[in-house]
Amino acid sequence: MKNFKKSCLTLLLLSSFASYSHAAEELTPEKAASLQPFKEISIRGSYYNESDYARAISKAADKQDAAYFYITSVNPHPSNDSLRIIYAKLYKSNAPESTDNKQDNLRQFVGIYEYPKTTAIHFEPYDIIRIRGYFPTQVALNNAVAKEARAKNAYAFFIDRLVQVNNSGNQQVTAYLFKKDAPERKIQPDNAIPYDSEAGQQALAQGGEAAMQVERPGYYSSSSFNEQFYADKFNNQSVKDVTPETNTQAIEINKNTDNGKMVTTDIAVSSKPVVVEQKSSRYTVTLPNGTKIEELNDATAAKMVPFDSIKFRGYYATAQDISFNAGKKALEKGAKYYHISRIAQDSKGPNKTVYVDLYR
Repeated sequence: MKNFKKSCLTLLLLSSFASYSHAAEELTPEKAASLQPFKEISIRGSYYNESDYARAISKAADKQDAAYFYITSVNPHPSNDSLRIIYAKLYKSNAPESTDNKQDNLRQFVGIYEYPKTTAIHFEPYDIIRIRGYFPTQVALNNAVAKEARAKNAYAFFIDRLVQVNNSGNQQVTAYLFKKDAPERKIQPDNAIPYDSEAGQQALAQGGEAAMQVERPGYYSSSSFNEQFYADKFNNQSVKDVTPETNTQAIEINKNTDNGKMVTTDIAVSSKPVVVEQKSSRYTVTLPNGTKIEELNDATAAKMVPFDSIKFRGYYATAQDISFNAGKKALEKGAKYYHISRIAQDSKGPNKTVYVDLYR
């Protein structure tokens, strides 16, 4: 009997050791940024410190056959202060390297990288610049921006907005500047359910995949990646007049090498500057008394259940007029959010009937 008990104890210890030895490991921020996750999960429970968070996520990661995990955020439950919602990225043992920080095929102007929007939106800029002048080509414009970026010791720039100045032929350009080690911006999906909405709280209470559909505190929406947001953040409203240089040659970096040397190739560019527009993912209506309400896009509204619907009719010259009146009437009904589901044009006359869903 003693030998039997010893054998059971030995098997139990070996089983515990095997389970522990194969537990998913937590990655450092640097290592996590260098690898591509295969999935993102969330769990909720009564966790009190970082060790509790890591142990809980490690167990959840094991169930997903993950070798590693990285906790991206920990948030309080909206309806229960004793609960925490933990979000984490999961990685396989053979996770491929991340491509977010690679500079393959990025253009350089006077030694400064030009980030496309798909790259720029994932990193936090450290400054904003505005220049004004005549730029006959896209390359002349980029060179002028890059020159200002280089003067501020930037590693890369992103041109967010370009507008004509009083039909004078001049353009005013807004660009963001990035360091090489720029911190990562955590991005909300455009169809994320509002965190403080009734639907958001229900999804968080449900947990799992449902909770992953909810906005996360501390994450950015695409609407925060715009000129006004960073002008306010950096307290920078200045505009500098510049004269573009005659050298308008740009180069593209090709990571292929020839006998160990870096190869650079000329690239074709358009003859006119390209206007880059930044659209907000969520339109906000502000009433004269300062009260605000947000309009949901189609994808977000499809994930939520309205508590009421209204319709109104009138003449509205612009989409902004319609949104303002929809937001005003939604607030009167006690809504936090609204979605314009349909706009019907009168068969005779200029009036429109607007159908609006309301959400708490």
